[in-house]
Amino acid sequence: MENASKALIIAGAILLAILIIALGVFIFNKAKSATNMDDLSNQQVEAHNSTFQNYEGTINGTQAKALIDAIRNNNQQMPDLGDIEIQSGKAGTVTVSNTKATTDLTKLKNAFQPTEQYEVSITDYQTTDGQYKGYVTKMTITEK
Repeated sequence: MENASKALIIAGAILLAILIIALGVFIFNKAKSATNMDDLSNQQVEAHNSTFQNYEGTINGTQAKALIDAIRNNNQQMPDLGDIEIQSGKAGTVTVSNTKATTDLTKLKNAFQPTEQYEVSITDYQTTDGQYKGYVTKMTITEK
């Protein structure tokens, strides 16, 4: 009878050990998937911003017009993000406050001359926590 009770105690200990190991693996996998989600969101931010970072530096007027088109598309496709502001102007700075307005963007786009050189810089990123943290929110285009 003693051997049977010892066997039951050993079997119970083995089952308890298996349960603890399974629970540890489950928790590890949950933590790993949460980390993968953070990596995915960082990749999304980098992919989104790369569209605009490609234009940083010195560009010609044709590229500036393409940048305006990219900003217009961004503002239409991602209304929750808010508009990307554009600052542009020779003498002083003109801020296009509502860059969704097609007439404002078209007017700005037509002001760029294909042969002129322009300096583009990203001047602001979304800083508040949330879905769009790290996304480009403001760019400056100045004539060289």
